[in-house]
Formats: sequence, C-alpha cells, structure tokens
Amino acid sequence: MKYENILIVIEAEDKKLSKLSIEMLSKGRNLADELDQKLFALIIGNKNENILNDTIMYGADKVINVDNKFLENYTTMAYTKVLNNIIDEFNPLIILIPATENGKDLGGRICARRNIGLVADCVDIVLTDEKDNFKCIRPTFDGSLLSDIRISSYPKIVTVSKSNFKASRKDINRQGEIVNFDSEITKSDILTEIVGVIKTNKKVSIEDANIIVAGGLGLEQPKNWHLVRELADVLGGAVSGSKPISDQLWIPADAFVGVTGLKVKPKLYIAIGISGSVQHLQGMRESGIIVAINKDPDAPIFKVAHYGMVGDLFEVVPMLIEKLKELKING
Repeated sequence: MKYENILIVIEAEDKKLSKLSIEMLSKGRNLADELDQKLFALIIGNKNENILNDTIMYGADKVINVDNKFLENYTTMAYTKVLNNIIDEFNPLIILIPATENGKDLGGRICARRNIGLVADCVDIVLTDEKDNFKCIRPTFDGSLLSDIRISSYPKIVTVSKSNFKASRKDINRQGEIVNFDSEITKSDILTEIVGVIKTNKKVSIEDANIIVAGGLGLEQPKNWHLVRELADVLGGAVSGSKPISDQLWIPADAFVGVTGLKVKPKLYIAIGISGSVQHLQGMRESGIIVAINKDPDAPIFKVAHYGMVGDLFEVVPMLIEKLKELKING
C-alpha cells in the first residue's frame, strides 16, 4: 500500500480556526512542498462551513469535511471512527494532530486501534537528509534535551505542541478542493453525552498579553496564589505559572509557561517564586523585560532576568502591590 500526502487534523474555536491549527497548516505546507506532495486538512464537526475556505487560504490543497450533527462536540469513539475511516480512504503518509486535551486523546486512541506508533508533544518535524522519514523532535528531561524520534509504522502519527511554528499569512486568492466525506456516524456511536459547555472566563489571553505575572512552587500553597492574581490585576496583565503549578492543578493544564506549554513574549514578565528550570526558561526567555522575585540568590531565573529581587516573596509582593496601587491612584 502506498502512503502519501500530509494530513492535518483541524481544531476550531468558536467556529474559527484555532491558532495551533493555523501553525500546523504552515508546517504541513512546508513539509508537503519539500516532498512534492499535497497537504490535506481534516475538519470534523457540525456546520463547518465557516472554516472550510479559511483552511485552504492558510495552505491546504484539499479539505476533507466531515459534517454530522453527532460530531458537534468531541467524543472519543466517534472521532476515532471518523479518523480511522479517513486513513483507510486517503492513506496519508503522516498525520499531524493538535497536542490539546482532545487531540492527545484522539492520537492515542487511533494508534491503539491501528497498532501504530505515535510521537507526542512535538516541537518540530524535520525531513531526514534522504527525505525518506521524519525526525519528530520532542523535549525530554524537563525540556533540557530534545529527542529525535522516528516512527517505523504507517501512517505516522504526531501530536504537535502550540507556539512552535510561525503561522503563514492568509492568502485570500488561494484555491483548493473541498470534499464532503460521509462519516457514517449515528447515535449508537456516541457513548457519552455532552450536556453543556462552560467556557473559562479569561480576562486577558496569556499568549497575547503584554504583561504576564507567573507563579511557582515558592508560593508554597494554593491559598497564596492570590498574590499572583492581585499583582496581575493591578498591572492589567495575565496570570500564568510554571509546569509544577499546572501539575498540581493550581492553574489549568494548558496555561503554564514552558517548552511543552505556552511560549510567550510579553513586554513584561514577572516570575514569582519560580526557580527557573530549563523547561520554563525556554517558554519565556524572549520576553521584553523579565523581573524575578525569589529568596534564592542562586536560582537560575536570575541568569535571564533583567531585574531581580532577592527576598521573601510574601514580603516583597504585597509591598509591590501596595506601591503600584498608590501610583495608580496618584497617577
């Protein structure tokens, strides 16, 4: 069996292409051009018409549209069935899936169903010199090393982390093909029911914020997290943290800064109680101004910080908040 062409699994947010999907289309376009093959995009959902043409404008040659009322929300078995049918029909060489909660679930399920390999949380995908395989690059050892992993099975399945590829510009004149694919999904394929969706109330998007206040394990307990929020509020910034904070569920799983999380470039980044692992530094070192508050003068965070405060954060941060409030009132 011949496997060819690149396939991107698209995710939408509020009926628009997600930022990660656009980044993946850009990377997929580059890979397809290098291999002189086509770039396919798979859209699974209900009432997808808003994003079909946009997917072509961002680089896809062919959009496979799977539109079904039972696919309105992600459910594991239904989406896995669709992707399995798509693989049988189109035989893609490699499939790129967003490394989101749903995407990671889908990637694992399809690989288990077909008994094929998967590389998760990739930060880059590069062709070998012979162009006969893909180097799937992912961080290991808390981001201190990057591993080159090859998949021997077909199709090759890769989940892709966000903020690693530069999104291409939208080309409104770009032409492509839209194919409507019958998913054959019925109610019997839906083993779970989505009774409602509650959206998180994010005042400021972390990735788009000019100011980010991030907390680490130096805060000791969740009850002290209010210090991060209060400082962010007075500065009009967004709140984030290190991966250990996310692992302990102080912040959402997709809200931490690091090589496997968010890669941010705000004008001002304030790190409170963050020691500064290599993993974390890779996610924020390109910030305009970095301010670190930590009681350990040898903390790695100070090596990249433009300004450092060595002291007890439980004393420093409240004083900083109070002073900023005064300046705000008097200013």
